[in-house]
Amino acid sequence: MRKITLIQLSVMLLSMLLCLSVGAQDDKKGKPKKDKNGKKWSKKIWGDYDSNAVPFNLAINDAYVTYNDKLLEGVIVNVLVNGEIFMADTTDKEGGFSFNLKFDHRYVLAFIKDQYVTKRVEIDLSNMPAEAKKEGYDLGKFNMGMIKYAEGMDIEEYKIAVARYKYDEINKIIQLDRTYFRKRKELLAVVNKQNEKVLANKDAEDQDLQNDYDILIRDADIEFAAKDYQLAKEFYLEALKLKSLEEYPRKQLKIIEGYLEQDLNAEEKYQALISQGDEAFNVKDYESALLAYKNATRIKTTEAYPRDQVKKIEGLKAAEKAPVAATNEKKNYSLANIKISTENKGLSNELAKKYPQGLTEETYTEGSKTIVRRIIVDGDIGVEYKKIIHNWGGVYYFKNGNAVNHFVWQKEAIQ
Repeated sequence: MRKITLIQLSVMLLSMLLCLSVGAQDDKKGKPKKDKNGKKWSKKIWGDYDSNAVPFNLAINDAYVTYNDKLLEGVIVNVLVNGEIFMADTTDKEGGFSFNLKFDHRYVLAFIKDQYVTKRVEIDLSNMPAEAKKEGYDLGKFNMGMIKYAEGMDIEEYKIAVARYKYDEINKIIQLDRTYFRKRKELLAVVNKQNEKVLANKDAEDQDLQNDYDILIRDADIEFAAKDYQLAKEFYLEALKLKSLEEYPRKQLKIIEGYLEQDLNAEEKYQALISQGDEAFNVKDYESALLAYKNATRIKTTEAYPRDQVKKIEGLKAAEKAPVAATNEKKNYSLANIKISTENKGLSNELAKKYPQGLTEETYTEGSKTIVRRIIVDGDIGVEYKKIIHNWGGVYYFKNGNAVNHFVWQKEAIQ
């Protein structure tokens, strides 16, 4: 019988060694714990303390913050020890947050958000038995319900933790201290009752503010639709003064900034077209001037100056009876001092054979371009000049297919 007992004991010892070996391998394969944002908790608090290296602590994972049963994003959750912040998190879109807390400390979790009453919860892990700290714990489902703050409210009681969690030696878990919670709930009920009148007045003020806000947004939208962006901008800014966190007026203001920037670019373009028109008008290049002034009127439809210039040019053209179709002028055009490149001599001879002596002018459109074509023939030499005017204001000049400047056009094609 003693022999069997020794065999059994040997088998048991062997099994235990095997389990320890497998467990060690599993620990090596295990990855360091990360928070819900994928960041390591290591060295976040307590100097060189690395929470990844402590398998036995309190995990807070299934934790949320709400307001009126709706998940609340952007709540700052500070973990304090002896009044100092050692760790912090901010609730995500689902109102969630998470922590891993080391034993042997008494923590206070402070829940902070603008326009809400700051609430606190105590988690006491300072007096846990040594045996209890050989295991890890999970706080379980946790929900902090926030309340709105109104000026004049009594919030002194909220400076004390509304709830407390501690190690329960009977159930061997970390759980809510129900006796503490019950007393705090009774006290807070009295305070909340006293605050009801303040909150009621706040609700009435909020409704008045909402009405004023709605009127401003309505007026802003009307001006926006009418394309009076500057006035719409003023209304949206006034609305933001009432409700600074609203997204809609911010979005509209961003759109308006884009439109106003376009208007600024349009002003620059308008001035450029006026300068271009004036320059062409001064050298009697009426076709270019006319197009520039007309494009300027499309940008500023109510401006008188470009319209007056258009009428003036049309009057001048009528007085001169300038031809629009192909014509021959009696003016003598000379190509004696015009240089013809070697590669263009063939084209020059063809033009001289095809067109009559002197000037032949054609004006026509291709898509969004107006093209003025002038062919000058002098003896057996012909030269083709083109002026291409884009409806957006650009003007380009060509001589026998090669780009030239405005000076060449005036000196050789107009003479």
